Amino acid sequence: MSNRDNLLGVFSTMYRWRKAIRNICLITLIGSIGITLLMDNYYQGTTIFYPASPELANPELIFGYTSKVTEYFGSDRDLDRMVEIAESNEVVDYMVTKFRLYDHYDIDSTSKQGPYKVRKHFRKLYSVLKNKNDAVELSIEDTDAQLAADMANAARDKINAIGQRLIKSSQATLLATFQDNMTRKKRELTILADSLNYVKKFYNIYDAGSQGGQLAENLTKAESEVIRGNARLEVLENNPLIPQDTIQYIKANVRAYERELSRLTSPSVKDDRLNLERFNEGLPQVSTLSDLHFQGRKQLSYDLERYNQILAAYQTDIPSLQLVEKAEIPRIKSRPGRTLIVLAAVVAAFFFSILAALIADAYKDINWAEIKGE
Repeated sequence: MSNRDNLLGVFSTMYRWRKAIRNICLITLIGSIGITLLMDNYYQGTTIFYPASPELANPELIFGYTSKVTEYFGSDRDLDRMVEIAESNEVVDYMVTKFRLYDHYDIDSTSKQGPYKVRKHFRKLYSVLKNKNDAVELSIEDTDAQLAADMANAARDKINAIGQRLIKSSQATLLATFQDNMTRKKRELTILADSLNYVKKFYNIYDAGSQGGQLAENLTKAESEVIRGNARLEVLENNPLIPQDTIQYIKANVRAYERELSRLTSPSVKDDRLNLERFNEGLPQVSTLSDLHFQGRKQLSYDLERYNQILAAYQTDIPSLQLVEKAEIPRIKSRPGRTLIVLAAVVAAFFFSILAALIADAYKDINWAEIKGE
């Protein structure tokens, strides 16, 4: 049998069964219309946003201490992280509580399966995806158009709050680290200051610059006075015209400067006045401890400035997302597509009725009783 004969046979069967096919399609049409009319209308609230760059919470960027170009939008990793937050149970549970979805979805909150059922029902109506522009598109469907928009906006705000919390958590950890470091450095500075004061007192060095200059001046003066006095004595002692009182006065003056010179240069002399040997011995220690103390205070001052910057950033509510479009009350339902449902049902009924007719025609001449008897 040719394909043409087969096709003619199909059309012949359809013609013979035309009334049945028509009635089935008509019944399906009426039934599908009735069913779709009983379906609730769902409305979709949609909000669109981008993840904000975490660099916006950087204190250096906030206070203008960097020449780096500001990136307002997050990277692909930030986008993936935001989608993960949006799909988390924390967001879902927040929505369930805020909008009393157990009652709204008519789910028993006291049942063991209640939390699972309400989450599952919500997730069927909740959609988070990355659109073609690499933005986050969040949609929620509900039979109440106003509620659909409110829920979408609330979910976005919760995502933003979680993102901010994560950023603040990192900042809080950094603040705690700075606090610990500053506490440790303050203790070290106290120990260093005590050591410096002890060394200064032990060596009688309180102002190395002025004391060094004064010591050099005293030493030079003592040496010059001893030399000058001895020179005068050599000249005057052989002169009978010079009174002995004058000679004795000069000798006493020379001895006084010699004692001063001895005190300034002898390492065994220990009193509260300057001494060259002890000054030279203590100066390196005082200088080293002073430098360490200065650098420590400088570093602590820098850490305190950084701490205050991070604290200011921590206390500033920097959004974790950049809003593109908030959810507005939808005017047109998102589903059901009643026309498509009806057309699909009628087309399906048409083809299944044709198939049934072909099968009935193919087996109409078979004697089923005879086959059963055999």
